[in-house]
Amino acid sequence: MDLEETIFFYTRNDYLIVNNLLCGNMNRLWQVAEIVNNDSKSVLKEHEGGERTLDRKSVERYQNRIYDKLDDETKIKILKIARDDISNIISAMKPTKNKIILYRDVRIDDVLLHYNINDIVEFKIISSTFTVPSDPDYGYYRYEITIPKNGFILELDQFDSFVRNEDSEILLPPMKCKVKNTRNSNNENCKGIIELEYLEKLPVNI
Repeated sequence: MDLEETIFFYTRNDYLIVNNLLCGNMNRLWQVAEIVNNDSKSVLKEHEGGERTLDRKSVERYQNRIYDKLDDETKIKILKIARDDISNIISAMKPTKNKIILYRDVRIDDVLLHYNINDIVEFKIISSTFTVPSDPDYGYYRYEITIPKNGFILELDQFDSFVRNEDSEILLPPMKCKVKNTRNSNNENCKGIIELEYLEKLPVNI
């Protein structure tokens, strides 16, 4: 499997499988696997019906990832693909040339945040971040993550043939960070900003 295939699917729904595997949330993983599978089947159905156009390579990629029944054999296949995706992403990360600040918004319903200055926090997932803060129309917290020079990242602009974002999207590895500050936001939807300093990558054992 090549990196382009990994990113193609990760930026759609497969990040749900990958990050639940990294967190060890296996029950949730199998739930989202069904969501991902149904979505992929819908894409192929639209292609077959002429509502969507896919090239031959894309069709083959979708066909390789869909299944009819979530049995033990299928689960083994899903986990192998997810592990390959994780390996591809982390292996492709490169050190930054300069210090940068990245932004990640998380729904209030998805997390319970209570941080103190100098707390060390770990993120077991591959984090999707952006170079410019967004303004979601739901309640959220914002992480402002300072990545020092030589911190590892994967810039998705290089895949602009199928990754289309107004602001540059950057993936971060599972990582350890230090809380540098917390502050309020002027945006009524943003319930707080947590300033983080990237310390190091976490080892991945899956």
